[in-house]
Formats: sequence, C-alpha cells, structure tokens
Amino acid sequence: MKGTSIMWDYIREEQAALSRMLDDKALFECAGSLPQVDAIYIVAHGSSFNGAVVMSDFLSRCMNARVYGYMPANFIHSCHSLLCEDRKRCMVVAISQTGTSRGLLEAAVHAKELGFAVVGITQVTDSPISRLADRCLYLGCGGENSNAKTKGYSSTLLALMIMGIGYGQKYGSMDQESCRNILEELRLCVKRLDRTMERTMDWCSRYGKDWKMHDLYVLGTGMNYGTAMEGQLKLMETMCIPTMYNDLEEFSHGMHRSIGRGSSVLLLCTDGIYKELAMGTFSYLLGITEKVLMLYAGDEDIRCEESHEKVLKLDHYPLTQSVLPITMAVQVLSVFMPEALGQDPNRAANDGYTDFVHTRVT
Repeated sequence: MKGTSIMWDYIREEQAALSRMLDDKALFECAGSLPQVDAIYIVAHGSSFNGAVVMSDFLSRCMNARVYGYMPANFIHSCHSLLCEDRKRCMVVAISQTGTSRGLLEAAVHAKELGFAVVGITQVTDSPISRLADRCLYLGCGGENSNAKTKGYSSTLLALMIMGIGYGQKYGSMDQESCRNILEELRLCVKRLDRTMERTMDWCSRYGKDWKMHDLYVLGTGMNYGTAMEGQLKLMETMCIPTMYNDLEEFSHGMHRSIGRGSSVLLLCTDGIYKELAMGTFSYLLGITEKVLMLYAGDEDIRCEESHEKVLKLDHYPLTQSVLPITMAVQVLSVFMPEALGQDPNRAANDGYTDFVHTRVT
C-alpha cells in the first residue's frame, strides 16, 4: 500500500531510531547528569510543543517536580512565574529537532540571561541550540526533509521519557522497580512498532480510500490529549484542511455543536476513567457522520456493533498510555490520506510565509 512520499521512509525508520535511543548509554547518562530541580519549563514550537504536552505529567511523576510547557513567545513575554523560581532549582528544556528554530533560540537566550540552566533536545549535534544549551540530549533519529515531522516527533517523546526515567533513577524520585517496568514496556512497545504500522496500513488499504476528509476533529484525553494536538497538526500539515483538537471531556462544551454529516472525527481511546465516555461519544458521533475512526489501545478485544472498520485496535501499554503506537497510527494516516486523493503530503503550501517570518536561522 506504500505510496511515493519520502515520509513513508521516515516512518519506516522510526522503530530502528527508537531502538537505538533505548540502547544509547550516553543518552541515559546525560539524563542522569541533570541538576536536581523543583520545576522544569519546557519550551518548544509545533510538534515539539505537542510532545511537551504529552509528557508533562509523566515527567512530573518521574521527577517529582512541577513541569510546564510553553511556546517560545509566551515563555518570553507571558511567563512571569519563571521570575518566581529559584535559579538553582529550576531548569529550562528547549526542544528543536533541527536546532535552528528562531523563536526557540530566542527563548533559550532569554532563560540564560535570567540565570537558568538550559537543557537542549535536538537531532543535530553542531546546531545553534546545542551550542547555546548547557547540555543536550541528542535524538539520533537522522535527518527528516519533510514539512510534517514523524520519526523526529516520536524520538522527542522517547527522549523526554528517558530524561524522566534517568533523573528518577539518580535522585530516587521514582522507585527502581517503576523505572524498570516503564523501560521494559518501552522496549516491548518499540519492538512491536512495525506491527502497529502494518496494522494501520492494512486498515488504510481496506477502508481508508473511501475517506475524503474535510473538517477534521481529533479528540483525546490524558497523555493522548497532547497526541490529539499532534494528530490535528499532522493531518492539517499534510491534508492542508481546517482541523481542530480537543480534550474528550471538554468536547461537550461547545465544539460538539459544529459536527455535521461531512465532518471527520479521529477518537483516541485507551483504558482509564474516560473510556466509557469515549465509547459513548463514538456511538453518538456515528449517528451524525460516517467518518468516525477510533484508535483503541486498551486491554479488551472490543467488538463494535456499529461497524468494525470504524475501530483500529492497537497494542495496550498502560504505563505510557500507548502514546507511541497511537502516534504511529496517526502518522500513517497523515501520509496515506492525502496520497489517496492523489496529493503529495509534503507539497508546497504557503511555504513563503516561513521565510517571511524567519522561522529558522541559517
């Protein structure tokens, strides 16, 4: 079913890239060398910011610290709480896959001028952010010459998890058994990522060709609220259509009113306190539009009465809420859907604007 976009190659490289990270002793050593802190401010643009939203609570639990996510402009101009922090007990984590995001670099300079340590997360070892940061965690996923990032985003998620685990092991903010259990789950998850990709591609070849997305909504909760943000961004970037995301519990507070017969809805569901709400919402939306797909990563082999092609069953990883396989499924959809319409997911679309606003430094 594979199309022609270079993005397919990047997605196929994802499993190997994440496996290397889990075996990278230098990455774990860098995570264990971080200073002990009470607060972490993560600063990032786009997909990297979505990754910060996904991982903020996970990091807080691993590191027993307050964790906040900011986009660079708000971090610089609307983050007075940073001034209330002890410079020795707070660090700023700056994420940029290429290491060249102008706003991110300005935010890192701002943090250093205020006296905070800056930890960079990037792919490029000799990049502006790696030279500016006090220390860096390197993704090691290789280059990614596409507008919508896939393997780089998943590598960012894993780097943040490794950061939390390495820190927790050093300072005892998370017990050793919990650290081992999470790492064991991650290794199993990464080992099976190719299976997730093949399963999603199979769904696409069977049912996805009939989908013609117009107005897209992506709904998630827990860690996968951030995944919903990323799913919205990925499909907006590759489909070039209006998209929205929301927390599942918040969906009834206004956004539900805009759903119509032509709407497309991607519902991210795992086991937890909102599973029943997700199932009920799924059934309700099927009464409005046929274009509803649930990505279900729970421990039950659910049988949906409405139509089995509306549910894509993914592997269940409770300690990380299956963020990696759900992300993989979203990435496959984001490449397949435009190609099914004869469009290049990496085609030019208002590309001159990034030059106009100087998104990246040279």
